[in-house]
Amino acid sequence: MTNIGIFDSGLGGIAVLNELAKKNKANYFYLGDNLRVPYGNRSKAEITSFATDIVNFLEGYDIDYYIIACNTISVTCKDYLREKFKKKFITIADMAIEAAMEYDGDYLALGTKATMESHFYKTTLEAKKPCKVYESKAIDLVNLIEGGVLEGATLNGALDEYLSIANEKKLANIILACTHYPIIKGEISKRLDYKANIIDPAVFLADNIKTDDGANGVNIFMTKESQETSALIKKIMEVDYKLTFIGGL
Repeated sequence: MTNIGIFDSGLGGIAVLNELAKKNKANYFYLGDNLRVPYGNRSKAEITSFATDIVNFLEGYDIDYYIIACNTISVTCKDYLREKFKKKFITIADMAIEAAMEYDGDYLALGTKATMESHFYKTTLEAKKPCKVYESKAIDLVNLIEGGVLEGATLNGALDEYLSIANEKKLANIILACTHYPIIKGEISKRLDYKANIIDPAVFLADNIKTDDGANGVNIFMTKESQETSALIKKIMEVDYKLTFIGGL
């Protein structure tokens, strides 16, 4: 069996795990660090330290390769992790770029503070094709989603702020540059006053990773136990899984 390690700062990567497990049979070992979420407002040193903790934990499961299902980790320390652990790390951010290349027009990259301040999406896409990439720091979205706020006035107010440039300029493409955001993809679409392509890199990733081991083993580890976490995982996952709360790293 192929052992695939997947990790994120919290629940967001569960959407990535779900897409992968639906389409590709393998042993999946997912760790979400919801005890220390969000990562997007932290320093690079903290993010790197936390990501190292996560991989050290997952290394106990004989992982063949890793998927970094966190844009913040992807754009801050992927090279460090590759050098330290001498393994293949596929990043959701790189997959997002590949997915975005299939669409014409300008883009809004919607992500965390750390991801947007790296300017990864802007510099990479604008170097690859004639386009303009606008950046929106959606500072509160991860906390809202992790807290189970998936609809309503509070979420709508935040989305209206973060999507204002898209509505103003009628940007053709919205890149979900944080793996938490597909959980509220429908709400994002509703707050746009026009029709846009909403690019979910998890779908692109699942379509471009091929395994066929015959059966799935889906193991989810979270660092903090909460009813909201259990309920959201149950809502997102469309395949059988085992959930374990490990109480920190």
